[in-house]
Amino acid sequence: MFTGLVETLGKVVQIEPIDSGIQFTIETEWENPDIKLGDSIAINGACMTVTKFSDLGNLFQFYASFKSLELTNLSRLGEGSTVNLERAMALGQRFGGHMVQGHVDGVAKVKSRKQIENEVEEFWVEIPEELRRFFVKKGSVTLDGISLTVVDVKDGNIQLILIPETMQKTNAKSWKVDSRLNVEVDVLAKYIENYLAERGKS
Repeated sequence: MFTGLVETLGKVVQIEPIDSGIQFTIETEWENPDIKLGDSIAINGACMTVTKFSDLGNLFQFYASFKSLELTNLSRLGEGSTVNLERAMALGQRFGGHMVQGHVDGVAKVKSRKQIENEVEEFWVEIPEELRRFFVKKGSVTLDGISLTVVDVKDGNIQLILIPETMQKTNAKSWKVDSRLNVEVDVLAKYIENYLAERGKS
């Protein structure tokens, strides 16, 4: 489980194709991150497992299967790409953002970006058609692992307002028109839909 509050940025330093997918090596700025083999880390919002890490803790590897590459934007990463990183929540940790599973539901596309005031940025993002029913004004969404509030919903697009703090500490600074973003809808919306569907059968 994650919160959607990005801890740090990482840089892809090596990509190795293997028989069943791709192995990525990420360089981070974490200091004493206490990463262990088998730990879960959200990479652009996709929950991945640490398969190897350096003694200093500033490098780690993860493996993405062809299925994971198909469902996320990880296939678009190249050496030098910047990714958002968040470690799984620890028991007793203060909870911010919203409940994020790290299970990417689809890939959204940036339709527009503009600065509106004092380095505050407005984005309109196109949501895949099969996910649009989950979005409401003032609801929550996770894009590339960032917990965000939906400001408005219009014609299959959602409006987002990102403050300078978010822009500086995440890869949102590199988003541009046609950028592909991993999207995870609010898990509560999925539970409600399933409950109502099952209740309708009874």
